[in-house]
Amino acid sequence: MDYRHLFSDDEVRQEFFDRFDEVADGAAGLDGFESVDGGITVDRAVDAVERMAEGNWVPGNSGLEAIIERFVRPVHLVQRSTFVLPEDGRVTSRKVAARVERARRPLEAAIPCVGRIDLRNHAMRWVGTGWMVGPRLVVTNRHVAETFARGTGRGFPLRVFGTGRPVRPTLDWYREYRRPEESRFRVTEVLWIEPDSGHDVALLRIAASGEDGEAPPPVIALDTAPARVGRWIAVIGYPGYDIRANTADQQRIFDGVYDCKRLAAGLITAVEGRDVVHHDATTLNGNSGSAVIDLDSGKAVALHFAGAADGRSNMAVPAAAVARIVRAHGR
Repeated sequence: MDYRHLFSDDEVRQEFFDRFDEVADGAAGLDGFESVDGGITVDRAVDAVERMAEGNWVPGNSGLEAIIERFVRPVHLVQRSTFVLPEDGRVTSRKVAARVERARRPLEAAIPCVGRIDLRNHAMRWVGTGWMVGPRLVVTNRHVAETFARGTGRGFPLRVFGTGRPVRPTLDWYREYRRPEESRFRVTEVLWIEPDSGHDVALLRIAASGEDGEAPPPVIALDTAPARVGRWIAVIGYPGYDIRANTADQQRIFDGVYDCKRLAAGLITAVEGRDVVHHDATTLNGNSGSAVIDLDSGKAVALHFAGAADGRSNMAVPAAAVARIVRAHGR
């Protein structure tokens, strides 16, 4: 998470201070927030906001960063291919909510095109996120695909473990909060896994129809223009509990709800040439392979692949790089 951009909008910063009593009351009365170190005071919040804006905030166990993150970068639940904030009594920015609401139509078009990669004959039930980038063509991360496939120099066969049977990956386009419906598509072929020297990208071919005979979702268009810092985006994917991250903060931000489809808005915070786009939407490890959607166009501007080692930034592969890989290997 790059905290410097959380309050880049002066109106959002002022809204946080104006509604601080609501923020504190909502946080103090819910599980996970009652033991915030040192208590929730306006003086501590002012200091935290100033340090974040200056780039001097050091993440710790105070709980304040989670409270602030919930206010300016909340994570929406997805149900019936639309999105809603959790009804948990925690206060979020009305200004940020209004910005996301204006993009409801393009976001609702993209949501059904993002799926969870489930695994059979594997110790893991699921491994990450993928989304439609061409007819029967799914894009995800290299490090996701390498969980169930390997490069041999003559293709990318599925791995075989102790059972003697190959792993069977599927894409489920639902896996929504408290919704039992499924829409499973078998991965028929791993078309491409980028080498370690390339981008963190892999391409999968899925079956022409799902297990219940349904057609694949539509394709999410790629915005191959250079990404611009300050653009609003939304990450659509499947955050899962991360044993490496702070347990209490995860609870504070995600309400203990993991492994299902979520939508998290944020800003593009930096661009590293043609290689990496940085953003500050709220993510966890299961978001690997998520679609990063521009709120204005509804197109994908990037493929999320990681948070930085210091926890201060999320990283994604630019859509232009994804498009080049699709052209070269998405036969």
